[in-house]
Amino acid sequence: MNEIYHLNELPEGWFPSSSDIANTIHTELIKELPPGHILFQVKVKVVAHRDGTDDILCQHLENKGRYTVVHLSWLGRREINSEHPYVEMDGSFEDFLEYEKSFLRG
Repeated sequence: MNEIYHLNELPEGWFPSSSDIANTIHTELIKELPPGHILFQVKVKVVAHRDGTDDILCQHLENKGRYTVVHLSWLGRREINSEHPYVEMDGSFEDFLEYEKSFLRG
């Protein structure tokens, strides 16, 4: 698959984040990231969010084939341990799609 993010391939319940929404979410992500978190000081772009949850899909800017699903806490401040905000998936876009399919398989 091409390394470029494909909006038409988002699983059900996921929506592309407009630039305003992406900026708001990215600002919160940066606030929450503590040292030691896998995204701490990593350049990412928020590309999508899941409806009804605090899950976001980030694309790594220095490795555009890598994506991370993060569950934000919306604390408005840095988390106290490096396991939060919680990373649900980290890998390729195909890994993201497989991760989402696992919910359908139950």
